[in-house]
Amino acid sequence: MASAVVKFVFAGIKTWLVNAGVGATVSAVIAGVITGGLAIGTARAFGSMLKPDMPGVGPNQGTRIQLAPDTGNKLQVCYGNVLTSGPVCDANISNSNKTMHFFIVLSEKTDTGTFTIGTNGIRFGDKKLVFGTGSTAHQITGVFDANGTAENNWGTKIRVRVYAGGTASSNQIFPVPGGGVTAAAATTMMPHWDTTTNYKATNLVFAMVEVDYDAEEGLTNMDAMTFDLRNTLRSPGNVMLDYMQNSRYGAGINSDLIDSPSFIASGNTSVGGYSDESISFTQFPSTGATRPRYEINGVLSTFDDVKTNMDKIMMSCGSFLLFDGKQGKYKGLPNRVYPDQANCFVANDNNILSKIQIQNTDLYQMYNQIEVEYFDEDRRDQKNTVFIEIPDADRNTGEPDNELSYSMDMVNNKVQTTTLANIDLNQTRLDTVIQFTGDHSFLQVDVGDVIKVTNSTYGFTNKLFRVMRIKEKENDDSTLNCDIIGLEYADTVYGELAVTTDAPFANISIPTLPVIGPIMIPGLFSGGYGSITLDEEAFGGIISREAMANLSIGGQIEDKPSANLSNNGGSFSNTSGRSAIIPVRALDFTAGNGIEPGDYSFMAAGAPIGTMPGSGSANFQMVANVNIVYANGDVQNQFFGTGITASPTIPSTLEANKKITIGPNPVSGNVTLEAENTLAPAGGNVGFSHLRYDMVRLTKGDVF
Repeated sequence: MASAVVKFVFAGIKTWLVNAGVGATVSAVIAGVITGGLAIGTARAFGSMLKPDMPGVGPNQGTRIQLAPDTGNKLQVCYGNVLTSGPVCDANISNSNKTMHFFIVLSEKTDTGTFTIGTNGIRFGDKKLVFGTGSTAHQITGVFDANGTAENNWGTKIRVRVYAGGTASSNQIFPVPGGGVTAAAATTMMPHWDTTTNYKATNLVFAMVEVDYDAEEGLTNMDAMTFDLRNTLRSPGNVMLDYMQNSRYGAGINSDLIDSPSFIASGNTSVGGYSDESISFTQFPSTGATRPRYEINGVLSTFDDVKTNMDKIMMSCGSFLLFDGKQGKYKGLPNRVYPDQANCFVANDNNILSKIQIQNTDLYQMYNQIEVEYFDEDRRDQKNTVFIEIPDADRNTGEPDNELSYSMDMVNNKVQTTTLANIDLNQTRLDTVIQFTGDHSFLQVDVGDVIKVTNSTYGFTNKLFRVMRIKEKENDDSTLNCDIIGLEYADTVYGELAVTTDAPFANISIPTLPVIGPIMIPGLFSGGYGSITLDEEAFGGIISREAMANLSIGGQIEDKPSANLSNNGGSFSNTSGRSAIIPVRALDFTAGNGIEPGDYSFMAAGAPIGTMPGSGSANFQMVANVNIVYANGDVQNQFFGTGITASPTIPSTLEANKKITIGPNPVSGNVTLEAENTLAPAGGNVGFSHLRYDMVRLTKGDVF
């Protein structure tokens, strides 16, 4: 199917068209056209002029979900990080009908990239499976339920191995072989699979699952399983080349027909180079961070044709897919600020031969709000949305609210979704589409270039348009003309928004407590104790969660250590680089008295002491490191803080603040503070004073 689709698309671009005119025959060929990657709002601006295909965006049939055996099922292709399942392609039962065996195919194995199972692990229904170690690493030792509570009622009754590439033991990716973990051929987990020769599962990523029947504990069938499947192939340029060239699950385009450097060359003129550049954002609540501008994290459905899937990849990395008729090749073009506007080709009355057609969006159809839905990696790939709107001051007079809504299934984070949505919304505001015929001088223009148009009728003076299609025409006198379609262009489309990620999931609940008598609250009246008696008729003998939220305060840890100065017995040194400024502080997770799972606000601060050195600038850092070890062996590390390089002034305070989410069953942990201060000594001292750190959990306030 893939090859047939490609032949159709390619032939459609290259075919010579013969149109009968009045006394003349005109031949035309598409010299260049943007064939895919247009964002939804941008594509709609073209109306009848270009009629670009807009892919269906959002979840596909048969992706991410576990499907029952069916010969009509098709396999998905996973790129980047996804939480997914797949069709059950084989099953059996053994051990006197007590053990169920399942073969679940998660993805086609891509030509490049390495598959692993990530830290979100494997889930059976709503339970996260906890696995053993060593030779029993494929057997569960317990589960965490939906509330994060540990259970071990299932013992070792579920066993899982995951493979990438085939059924041989060398293809096992979970549990990872080595360190006492043994690998086994997939055929050992399916009774009727006799040899790896007859059952190869070539080029598949799949899971082998065994479940022992136990009606009392609810193990009676195969619940929907979810796998944190990760593919290192996620850079958009490499993903696009992989999909375009693969003949098994992709477009099967010969490499001779692809301008590969336009996808993977270094530098920001290629799709991959531009996507791989780092952009800044704020990690909730206030930590500065960076990430690649664009990545591909999602699944492609082989139910869809290859043209639709190529569109989805390019849309997800803010890039255009072009066909360059001059080269006879497909090219990638990042949708970014055009780099050489000073030397743009000029279109005016001297080289425009026809009338100019202009198409604009009606005022009542102009978009001023956009809502884009995406799979959120911070919420275990549950759906989340980004909403952006144009301020009232920037709208036209009388412009009503008009929202554009769609979803993207190849993007899994708020930063990337916001960037793409903002570009699309801004471009819909620049909605002028131009069409005209130019003379042979336009042969030097490539599709994707930005040109300057000057025309007195429309009041254009070097107005910028991006060329979206060029069609060369040969007239009966052998002269060449070019039909041009362009989309209005401005640098302001690409302004980046400041993005703060959302707060992570937390399993926090204020319990319902019985009302025994008056509630004594310290400090309620004049710093002493006061009491509140709740109306039993109103509260029914209990304090509800909502009521309790306004009355209660959670546990907290705080410390105010002595100043750490070089001249008073402190260990601080003003050499470059961080050094510890407090002893390691252990965290107490003793059941009943220690820290409980939940959200805590960590706040640390210190005041730099010293005087500005002769260089006129100094470096400052305040960094906290919170480490937590859980019963299942997972280690949580939170590293955050503030840093200032070559500052000409001395900050009054440095802070390290972050929301810390403590998961279920913590067993140990500690806190360290590190700092840097390259000031010269003042009065013999350099270091930090007014040190403090608090890790506080408050439940007093509104309920959200």
